[in-house]
Amino acid sequence: MSILLAGGGETEALRPFAETFVAHVNARASQLPAKVAVVAAVAQPKASLAEISTLFDGLGVELVPVAASVDAKGSVTQGFDGGELLTADGIVVADGQPLSILSALETRVPDVRRLVHEQVPFFGIGGGAVVASEVAILGGTEIGGVRVAPDVAGSSVISGEVRAEQGLGLVDLTILSNAAQRGLVGLAVACCEAGIVDRILALDEATALEISEAGIELIGTGSLWHVVGDAGGVTVSSSRAASAEHADEAGDAGETEPGQ
Repeated sequence: MSILLAGGGETEALRPFAETFVAHVNARASQLPAKVAVVAAVAQPKASLAEISTLFDGLGVELVPVAASVDAKGSVTQGFDGGELLTADGIVVADGQPLSILSALETRVPDVRRLVHEQVPFFGIGGGAVVASEVAILGGTEIGGVRVAPDVAGSSVISGEVRAEQGLGLVDLTILSNAAQRGLVGLAVACCEAGIVDRILALDEATALEISEAGIELIGTGSLWHVVGDAGGVTVSSSRAASAEHADEAGDAGETEPGQ
């Protein structure tokens, strides 16, 4: 099993994760170049696919588009069959509204689960990571009419009541992306407090979880926010990848007092 869930971010920040994903894909592929199915369910799928193409440029894989168009409300206006997923050596789900992604993949959810169970590597970015959840938070900024998350201009966050539904079920917990950048740690706390879910892992941008038979590893430069709700309330803890900690230490070591 190889599941890579990234909290989003710019192409340069995501590049190390793409390299890790390709290494897993190539190790499993029966022939090279390996074929990677790229699911994009956004308003402008061509632009999304172009970003993924840039992300994987020079990594030696063949990208196979699986694109759907959606409207401003996240409804799919032009879907796909998704048969390309069945013969892919790896699956990438690009960033977008989780609601749109799940709607586009609706008829292929059992196939995606089966393929990942059969060791096909999976790489979810932003909203593509969110939908890997057992119970996915598909959008919303309010619970019971109370604002619990900000509206972020230019983001894929849907306003209104928080909506949570069955996700792809690739991991037995709930994932949130763009945690610190979009102020969504508070949303995670509110969801656990309200009993919508009892455990959330919220990933910052430029941060990813790598899940395999060997265990779970946090990689990247941001933080992972672990939010857990129980009868006693909600607890929040954060972790940083070893690579981020080493970068901080290197930065501290390079600082000197004026004149030294």
